[in-house]
Amino acid sequence: MMLVMILALTACSSSSIHDYNSAETATAKVKQEDGYYPDKKADKAKNVVSADPKLLQDDDFEVSYRSHKIDKNTDIKELIHKWGYSEGFEANNRGYNSGNGTYRRWSLSYPNYEEPEIRFVVLSKIELEGEELVDGESYLVAVSLENPKFKTKRGLKIGDTLGKVLQLYGKPSIVTNGSLLYSKNGLHLRIQWDTETEKVNNIFIEYNMEKSIEQQRSADYVEEDAQPDPDLEPYTIQREQSFTTILNGWGEVKFISTLKDEDTNDLIQAKFFLEVNSDKNVENKILYEFPEFYGNNGKMIDRIKAVSFKDLNQDGRTDIVIIADYITGVNAHGIETLPVAGVYFQKKDNTYTTLPELDKSINQTGHNRTLQNVIQYVSKQRINVQ
Repeated sequence: MMLVMILALTACSSSSIHDYNSAETATAKVKQEDGYYPDKKADKAKNVVSADPKLLQDDDFEVSYRSHKIDKNTDIKELIHKWGYSEGFEANNRGYNSGNGTYRRWSLSYPNYEEPEIRFVVLSKIELEGEELVDGESYLVAVSLENPKFKTKRGLKIGDTLGKVLQLYGKPSIVTNGSLLYSKNGLHLRIQWDTETEKVNNIFIEYNMEKSIEQQRSADYVEEDAQPDPDLEPYTIQREQSFTTILNGWGEVKFISTLKDEDTNDLIQAKFFLEVNSDKNVENKILYEFPEFYGNNGKMIDRIKAVSFKDLNQDGRTDIVIIADYITGVNAHGIETLPVAGVYFQKKDNTYTTLPELDKSINQTGHNRTLQNVIQYVSKQRINVQ
């Protein structure tokens, strides 16, 4: 059913709604994000019909877990002191998502990492304690509700319908074919829904996302005035998605995301490398060149969108998830894009390989929009890489 028709069917009795004004129907034109339509059911949600609840307040972005209020000022170290790191923290590379020599972005999942009820996204400054790198100053970036027994302030939970979302929150700031976004004062409530079941499958609240992106970006090892690496001369380094990281068997290295205009077919292609993590001149900076990225398959890449380092198949090795945007066309507003994801699995010899059929499945099923989409989907598969 077309998305507009789905969203139009939202009339509910006022007795099922708490703390909001009378539900007068209103039609709102909403801003759209390019690149988030996994198929061609493209009415693109130009109009959304919804109820008219009260305006968002800052406390609408608060949640409660274990009788503890979670908001933008939550002290993450206080939570760790109370609840510990939970089962699976070490096995999941200490929750590592991404990082560089100054900051690391990581996740803290409760009650465990296998079946989380809630997930905290944290940014920590890396400090040296003796000879060990530890998390220094840390703050909460975002929280993800992943179990239906936990609700938002207005009573929304995993498994609720799109109708209930609109009834409780009204007109979203941004609509895509798999997500509704509500924003106020730098706080963001992103409600993701399954396009087949038409029910909410994730509630993601961002508290300090912009701050964390800016801090992590400013500390990336590639400076604006840095000279290009002669070993990577044919490529354009994508600074925002190039990081200093620690990988099994490699130690601390630089993960380099690049784009190259291939002479043979005039398609802009993505290419990834590992480099020596040293400012000293060495004969060969490039340690490793990754296999062909799945997204290069006949597509012109617009940008590398996201990178995550995580053990996806629980074999103790660090796998890498890549999401890029590829160009599908041009309209009056500029280029049109769609996401494409690919996964590199680390083998026993510490090199990397791809599983093309898995990559194909990730993208055909629409589990390619965010790192969380890819990680959750792949983690449910039985993958054995030698």
